[in-house]
This record gives sequence, structure tokens and C-alpha cells, in this order.
Amino acid sequence: MGTLIKQEWYKLAHKNGTWIAIGVMVAIQVFVAVMGRLYPDVALLKPEVTTIVDYYGGGLVIFIAIANVASTVSMEFQYGTMKQLLYRQYYRSQVFMSKVIVAICHFVLLQAIASVVTFALAAGLNGYDWMAVHQGRSNLAAYGLSLAGFMLMGLMLLSCALMLSTVLKTNAAAIISGFVGYFVVEIASSILTALIAKWEFLKWNPFTFLLVGQQLTSDSVRSLTHLSDPVMIAGSLIYTLVFGLIAYASFRKRSI
Repeated sequence: MGTLIKQEWYKLAHKNGTWIAIGVMVAIQVFVAVMGRLYPDVALLKPEVTTIVDYYGGGLVIFIAIANVASTVSMEFQYGTMKQLLYRQYYRSQVFMSKVIVAICHFVLLQAIASVVTFALAAGLNGYDWMAVHQGRSNLAAYGLSLAGFMLMGLMLLSCALMLSTVLKTNAAAIISGFVGYFVVEIASSILTALIAKWEFLKWNPFTFLLVGQQLTSDSVRSLTHLSDPVMIAGSLIYTLVFGLIAYASFRKRSI
């Protein structure tokens, strides 16, 4: 399977879109940091707001990763390259796992780049104090919790996008679903928590567990989801596994 993983990395590295997306992400981070330095009184540009979200590069991390994982399967079938892989005595399980491994590594690598740029900008432009304590925890600890929650949410969205790209046989639907999930977290979370307050059984729906990042960094979210931190973490991982297994089952049954 090592050969398959190398091939996946090769294809990813030789896509112009891969490097363009990273360039755009870093450019946006730098732009936000510079604007924060020029306009320090703007609330949305204050360092304590922008650093925890990687100078707004965190959203692009998940968008880029979703677009990649959604297309990694569907494009192979669309252009007939999947048939060539399977005819070369590779098992479907090996092909599937190689794509999953590279997709996860790609996601982690994107976040690592965003984090490195964040620390560099915080030190070079904003003079951000990572050790300063705010609401009972240091800025560095708050960033770490936010990052952990973001990774859990991201893995869940990626597994959902992968599942839909195999079930629906189109990357467009998978990409859209992933984006919708992300915007539910960012925009419609108040609506979701209001529904949970009225019908508590709704707390077990997958969208609730996309709030894991917000809950880890804000105690107030816990009273809205009606779930403890360990349950939120476990639930997000369980949904990630379930979506992944459905994607694998669909991938095995898909005709070439």
C-alpha cells in the first residue's frame, strides 16, 4: 500500500490547485494580520480574536481539505483511472485506505502551515502574548483547545464528504455538503441549540457534534448542547467512523 500512498501524494503535489489554495490561505492570513496592525480598534481584527482562528485561515483549511477529499474518489471513477488501479492487483480496501491516509495527512499539513504562519504573524506583527491569561486559561491553551476541536470537527466533515462522494458518485454534492456543515457550525449554531432546548433528543444529531470546537473553548456552549465534553469528543469520533465505514462499503460496491 506504500506505493499507492506515494502515488496519491504525487497526484496531490502535482495539482496546481493544491499550491494555489495554500498560497491564497497564507495571503489571507497575512492580509488580516496587516489590517489588524493598521486598524487595532476594529473588533474583528483584534489579535485575541484573529489568532485563535489562524487569522481567518482556519476556514480555508477545511474548505481546501473538503474539496480534495470529495474529488479524490469521484475523479478517479470519472476519468477511468480507478479501473487501472484495480487491474494492477490492488485490493479496493488498499486503494480506499491510501486515499483516506493521504486526505487526513493533507488536512493535518494544511493546519500545520496555518498554525506556523499564525505564530510567525503573531510574533512579528502583533506582538501577541501567548502566555497571557484570559478567562482562566492562557492564550496558548485556548488556541490548543480550539485547534483540537477544529481538528475533530474537520475529520467529521471530511468523512461525511468522502461518504457522499462515494454514495452520490459526484464530488460537487460532497463539497457542498461539507461547506454546509461548516456554515452550520459558524452561522446556524444558535438555531440548532434552540431546537435542542425544545426537543432534547435532537442533541444526538451529527450537527450537534460539529460544535465540539466551540464547546471545548466556551463553557456556555455546554449548557446549550446538553452534552459533556467527553461525550462531544466521543460522539464526533463515532460519527467520523460511521461515515467512513459507509463510504468504504459504498466504495466496495461501486462498479467501475
